[in-house]
Amino acid sequence: MDSSLGGKCRRLSTGIVVLAWFGGCGGAGDDLPRQEISGSVILQGTPLSEGMIQFRPETNQGTFVSAAIRDGKYAIPRHEGPVAGGYRVIITSPPKSTAAASESGPGKAPPSPPDLIPKKYNASSTLNAEVKVGQPNSFDFDLKK
Repeated sequence: MDSSLGGKCRRLSTGIVVLAWFGGCGGAGDDLPRQEISGSVILQGTPLSEGMIQFRPETNQGTFVSAAIRDGKYAIPRHEGPVAGGYRVIITSPPKSTAAASESGPGKAPPSPPDLIPKKYNASSTLNAEVKVGQPNSFDFDLKK
């Protein structure tokens, strides 16, 4: 057992680090006025089977949130939702399988599969949403290729 001053300080600092770590794992219990959001994503007239939707704040005042899209629907509950404000919306959906992976050859990394969603809705998104307090925040996106 290390009874030296250095050993006691190490144990104390380890305890402080552990407490700080667990104290920071509270999630969205941050007292921000978050809002519930939900909606649908249609691609070429068909509900998007699966994907991801992100709401990125247009200013430093918002909160970044994301949700899975399943069968054309997404929802983010209030305790995980964004605060009121303007958001740029990014939608992604990689293809389920690619033949390119088998063509990469031994020792080569398979190429990244292209996204099913056009760049104007993801990497270079032109989609926007305005989240408001006390109003239904339902955002439906009808995407065209």
